Amino acid sequence: MRVRALRRHRQRGQTLIVFALGFALFLFSLTCLVADAAYLDVWSGRVQSAAQLGAQSGADSVDPRYLYAQEGTCPASAPSPAGGCAAPIVDISAQDRQGDLFAFERACIQTGDQSAQVPRDSANPSIVKTAADPQAPDGTSCASDGCRVYAVVTRVVQLPIPLPGFPDAVTVRATAYAAPVVGTDVAASACTGTTWVPRPPG
Repeated sequence: MRVRALRRHRQRGQTLIVFALGFALFLFSLTCLVADAAYLDVWSGRVQSAAQLGAQSGADSVDPRYLYAQEGTCPASAPSPAGGCAAPIVDISAQDRQGDLFAFERACIQTGDQSAQVPRDSANPSIVKTAADPQAPDGTSCASDGCRVYAVVTRVVQLPIPLPGFPDAVTVRATAYAAPVVGTDVAASACTGTTWVPRPPG
């Protein structure tokens, strides 16, 4: 009888230890989940704000003459079509472009990268990307549909307390758009719906 009682006592003690360890593991997992969810929520807001700021910066870089449907002189490097040249975005002429980017693209990408703090190198997150850097796997892409500027900001976020067996990084993406405007109510509508550059990001 004493042996059976001793065994039951030991089994109850082992069950209590297993329950305590399992409960501690559950609490740890719950803490990790809450911390990671809160961290991702913060970064989701930052990336969304960065996309909106990038789109607004890109829209602000559109030549105001475009909004008034004014015509400008053709650049010397381009042939002069009949009827003059419609004033397009600010640096459509080849001599004013930097690489493959238009002015609104440079402004949009630069603002998106800076606002979302997209690092140039994951090993050194203090150095932020510029418009001249490759915008993959994370970064900012900008385009237009002839009426608005679209910005898509992608940021790879390292989780503060990654769960074992799950990825330690999550990609956060946000999309925003903005239209160029000027401070007056007499601008003529010059929104033709034809793309300035390739199609808006999907």
